[in-house]
Amino acid sequence: MTLVFASGALALSASLSLGTYFSARHLLVEQRERTALRQAFTDAALVRDRLLTPGSEGSEVLGSIAPATGAVMYLHRGDTWYSSSLDRPRQDVTDVVVRTVDAGSAGLAWTDLTDPHAIVVGVPLPAVGASYYEVSVAEELAATLRTLAWALVVCAALTTAGGALLGRAASRRVLQPLGAVAGAAVQVSAGDLKTRLDETSDPDLAVLVGAFNHMVDALHERIERDARFAADVSHELRTPLTTLTTSLGVLQGVPDLSAGASSAVQLMATELARFRRALEDLLILGRLDAGAGEGETVTVGARELVRQALQASRRPPNLLSTGEGTHEPPVDPLLDVDRRQLLRALINLFQNADLHGGGLTGVAVDAVDDHVEIRVRDEGPGVPAQDRERIFERFARAGGAKEGTGSGLGLSIVARTAANHGGDVWCSDVHDRGGAEFVLRLPRSGASGTAG
Repeated sequence: MTLVFASGALALSASLSLGTYFSARHLLVEQRERTALRQAFTDAALVRDRLLTPGSEGSEVLGSIAPATGAVMYLHRGDTWYSSSLDRPRQDVTDVVVRTVDAGSAGLAWTDLTDPHAIVVGVPLPAVGASYYEVSVAEELAATLRTLAWALVVCAALTTAGGALLGRAASRRVLQPLGAVAGAAVQVSAGDLKTRLDETSDPDLAVLVGAFNHMVDALHERIERDARFAADVSHELRTPLTTLTTSLGVLQGVPDLSAGASSAVQLMATELARFRRALEDLLILGRLDAGAGEGETVTVGARELVRQALQASRRPPNLLSTGEGTHEPPVDPLLDVDRRQLLRALINLFQNADLHGGGLTGVAVDAVDDHVEIRVRDEGPGVPAQDRERIFERFARAGGAKEGTGSGLGLSIVARTAANHGGDVWCSDVHDRGGAEFVLRLPRSGASGTAG
């Protein structure tokens, strides 16, 4: 749109400038020709009258007449040419009108033998047997036309720039609602289902705004309905699961079971425990998807949070290092988090390292600008590049030494928890010694840190 406005302004201003220039040029040239013709006839009459005086010479006559500024007078009498200027000989400037004058008529023409061009006027003087020529260099006309041309070029450039600015403003005005829609769509895609477009009085945009808000409402309702359904199903399964667990415990206490029955009971116990973990994880995901908090948001140090997660999962505290690549003072960077959710996410990362990564080897906390990165490392074979995004999907597995022992939801809970806190999680390789590294990135609190 900016280009169209600029092109239109350029075409309009160029057309008007060209029309103005050629109209003004035609008018000024005509006016200059009339002035030159009138001056030449006046000077020719003076030359004729003085040549009628007995004994007068051509050079004396031209010397006694003061020509107009920028004009040179020439007199042709017999076979002799006379000029009023010693600096500008005749050359061929009068050739453009010589034939007309020799035919007995006055002539006017332009010559390009001078710079700038000049008007040549020739007047026959039959009474004295001579021809008079006056050459007027159009310096003032050339200067005027040059000034006019530059003025029109500047005006055309300013008009084009104005058209471009107008097009830019118009395009921004037209695209501003679409920008708002795009921004709202980005927020919705990021999980902020509370985003809505403001109502507008523009009838053309009202339909778009209404349709977008209705779409988000329907999407929000669908997600909430699915989350409620999953939570309800999981909750309904808890009662029979509790009954089965109790009954299975009774069976495990029977002393005289056969070897086959004992093996079957043990297998049932293992699968039932796995089913319980999957059910609990589904309930957790349902609450996370619904955005339900499990406690108040508190400000806590990132390293302190990692220490608590290590203690809760019965792991040695020396697995926590101070981090790498940071030049900040030895302070514990603060986070504003739901403590219970973050502890569970960290424990899930620790368990994932045990189940699929050969065991947890270390946890590092780095303060990077306005974020905190918690790095969980293992000593396994690493995660293939093509699986590094898929493993955060629900029920997705990328293999490991203990395949099938997890619910397939642990990393999904970590990803959902990170998203609910405005953060992110990803997987990469530990290049120096192998293994995988899971990075949990969370926004840093604006408060000052405390000693770590």
